[in-house]
Amino acid sequence: AEQVGFLEEADAPAAAARLHMMGGEFCGNASRSFAAWIALGGLEGGELKGFSEVEKQVLFQISGHADTLKARVYNQWSKHTCNAEVDMPLPLQILHGWNDQLSEYSIVAYEGIIHTILWSKVAAEVYVNIVEDFLEKQGFSTDCFGIMFYDSRTSEMIPMVRVKAVDSLVWESSCGSGTVALASALADKQQASIEHMQVRQPGGDLFVSVDWENGIKEVRLSGDIQITAIGTAYID
Repeated sequence: AEQVGFLEEADAPAAAARLHMMGGEFCGNASRSFAAWIALGGLEGGELKGFSEVEKQVLFQISGHADTLKARVYNQWSKHTCNAEVDMPLPLQILHGWNDQLSEYSIVAYEGIIHTILWSKVAAEVYVNIVEDFLEKQGFSTDCFGIMFYDSRTSEMIPMVRVKAVDSLVWESSCGSGTVALASALADKQQASIEHMQVRQPGGDLFVSVDWENGIKEVRLSGDIQITAIGTAYID
């Protein structure tokens, strides 16, 4: 487990519930996981029951995003596995550039997190301070930021996320919002839509689609979800 989220009551009448991430950040994979857990019966208490429909829609809220999010959860006919696709928040700003330390880069700013895509660098912790300083000089908040190291030859991405509120620096096995940032930056560079782009990550593959028409209109993130453990945690 890499991140922690807390279940809360939603303040939007149509939303099933709200997930508050430990650092108040936005998290794409947590969004998909939360939607899957709700669809499989998590809010009903006790053991998960699964669902009988081929597709179940879930409306929910999450920290780092002011509006509700909609997910489509596809049945894999199991109490503990499904495929979850979420309509992701759109980027507030996308910048592309090049400098001596980072080479080619893209900055994708969201309401709850800033991602920097490095297009030609091998993943290394030395870039954390370099990116943090660079973002601050560009006027961006660094309370929560990610660095996505992407290799276009293999479609592999190594994600790193820094959340200052909890003093965390995590080389994540998978990053949903970073995947969306990568595809959004690519669509913006190409000025074209992207359909079901596969992004390989240490923890598995995610798929992302971007609708582009004189700008990004919609982004969808999908992948399989498996509930691996359910229980009670006692915290001393």
